[in-house]
Amino acid sequence: MKVIVLAGKAGSGKNYLGEKLVYYAQKNHLRAVLTEYSKYLKLYAKELLSYDAQKDEKLRKFLQDIGSFVREKIDASFLVKRMLDDFYVYETCCDVVVISDARLIQEIEALKQSAYEVISIKVVQSLFDSNLSLDEKKHVTELELDDYQNFDYIIENKSKEEIELFARNFFERRE
Repeated sequence: MKVIVLAGKAGSGKNYLGEKLVYYAQKNHLRAVLTEYSKYLKLYAKELLSYDAQKDEKLRKFLQDIGSFVREKIDASFLVKRMLDDFYVYETCCDVVVISDARLIQEIEALKQSAYEVISIKVVQSLFDSNLSLDEKKHVTELELDDYQNFDYIIENKSKEEIELFARNFFERRE
């Protein structure tokens, strides 16, 4: 099973690229799924706040805080371990897993140490300023990967068309 892990700051285009990678994987007759580390944090938000985190970015502070809590108080590898457990299920029916929201070095490196073929892609959108507050922009999940050098690809998100072209060509290059 191939794992594609996407990284980048809030609003960089990770989710859009992830959707397009899954679409073109499926067009190339590969079974693909789009997932995210934050799905567990969003589940907590839904249960604890009776709120759908998928539909409201105002919850970013809550998601950042609950993510920090589980990493500090439960296990630094909490989200990574859960994702690796999910891979046992995914590999029964998937050729490609796309993770659309790596934010920490560990979330990439732990996967690269696994038995799976892992490709890491950083999405950069230099002209875009997210709607995050100053505190949210300073959070470790927005800053830790700034100096990380071990990405397989770094792409600049200049337009949706360029992201789509990268996704379309990605599976043709790798066949």
